[in-house]
Amino acid sequence: MDTERDAQDGGEPGPGEPGAARPSRRGVLKGLAAGTLAGAGAVVSPWARPGYVSHRVFDHTSILKLAQTKWNLPALTYRDANARAMLDMLDFRRPAFARPPRLAEPLLDTDPGALACNVSGPGTLPPPGSIT
Repeated sequence: MDTERDAQDGGEPGPGEPGAARPSRRGVLKGLAAGTLAGAGAVVSPWARPGYVSHRVFDHTSILKLAQTKWNLPALTYRDANARAMLDMLDFRRPAFARPPRLAEPLLDTDPGALACNVSGPGTLPPPGSIT
């Protein structure tokens, strides 16, 4: 990587480099390979920034890059070496909550018939009692 460019823009990939995608005037991402799917994702972690929305483009290798960056591990391939780590979505200084929120009981515990086949359709969604 070019150290002068690194100092100017924090080391973000430039146009034509791996991981470089930029919105066009129509809002479609240019720079993505043909057949690439783009969509929303969520980070579920005690260290996720509450209410934060990242406007960066990531791919599956960004998860690998995050682990490599966090634990100072070497890259496995050229692709993950040039991926963006998802560090903007996390705050490792302190967890967002000290104790995780209470989850609903598994549906099987509340309704033993939940696993039975239902040929009449999906029924009520979400099933009664599955959300507290």
